[in-house]
Amino acid sequence: MGERRQEQVADADRGATTIPVGVVGASGYGGAELVRLLADHPALSVAVVTGGEQAGRRLDDSLPSLTGLEAGAMVLAPSTPEALAGCELVLLATPHGPSLELAPTLVDRGQLVVDLSGAFRLDAAAFARHYGQPHPCPERTPAPYGLPELFRDDLADAALIAGPGCYPTATLLALAPLLGLIDPDTVVVSGLSGTSGAGRKQREDLHASHAFGNAAPYGLPSHRHRPEIAARCADLSGRTPRVSFAPHLAPTSRGQLCTVVADLADGVDPAAPRDALVARYADEPLVHVLEPGAWPHTAHVVGSAGAHLAAAVDEEAGRVVAACALDNLLKGAASQAIQAANVRLGLPEASGLPVAGVYP
Repeated sequence: MGERRQEQVADADRGATTIPVGVVGASGYGGAELVRLLADHPALSVAVVTGGEQAGRRLDDSLPSLTGLEAGAMVLAPSTPEALAGCELVLLATPHGPSLELAPTLVDRGQLVVDLSGAFRLDAAAFARHYGQPHPCPERTPAPYGLPELFRDDLADAALIAGPGCYPTATLLALAPLLGLIDPDTVVVSGLSGTSGAGRKQREDLHASHAFGNAAPYGLPSHRHRPEIAARCADLSGRTPRVSFAPHLAPTSRGQLCTVVADLADGVDPAAPRDALVARYADEPLVHVLEPGAWPHTAHVVGSAGAHLAAAVDEEAGRVVAACALDNLLKGAASQAIQAANVRLGLPEASGLPVAGVYP
């Protein structure tokens, strides 16, 4: 299967063929973005779209925004391994339950799977604590983590890739370069996310009359993204930090901003945190450290596969402040899944991905 994929990649580069992709959960927000992005990908093409309650409908009937795309005219199939049999790559834009059911079968059949849910991000014990159920295949946990800027080497031979959560993506991009410069027991993260981060299914707190003109914390005091952030920091530094994480629902449809605050370690130059971000991401096409004095805005990254970062030291308080803005449906979900697949398949990492945002 690996040799076949390499041959397909080579052929795709020559314009002869493309790698067939299945998008599971294509009628959701993340799935819709996967379909939209793949329409412009030079080496990957949508072969199958599946849905749950929407199965049997044309995709563009469920999502009129996809009208005019070839995949938009496809009928949503049931989310079964049989429906995805002809796909070399399967992208799971589903809650963790369907991912737990589908991913092992697909991987065992030799298909490359990138899962956007939390099904395989944590080790089995942590998953059981924070998701309230035993993991059905603990031997597969944690799967290689699909945040290429920090874990690119882990993706080289992966059969199953765990796409990070949107909050951990923004947090880790800001926090990872600071490890070693801060007191790891003092990390506090405040996150803001648009309502699309909760998915397409309607909930009372997502009604426009409730959500817009309102901002509120949720998932406190211990959101399931907190152990994900701590575990990945431990992978990078060898030490598990003490992280307080407070997510908030913001009155906007999309966009995410995470601000990280931590005590600066003794003897560290106040210029070092920003310098560390610049050095870490100097060669990354999708992560941009802003000029000194500028801070990220969610409006500047909507529609982009990238992230904007900044950091500075509050010298009076002795604390580092770092911030990251990204589009929660793109760098926080769909575009990052494609980016990870590009890395795994040996394609240019930013293939098919928009570098710039849409403004205003």
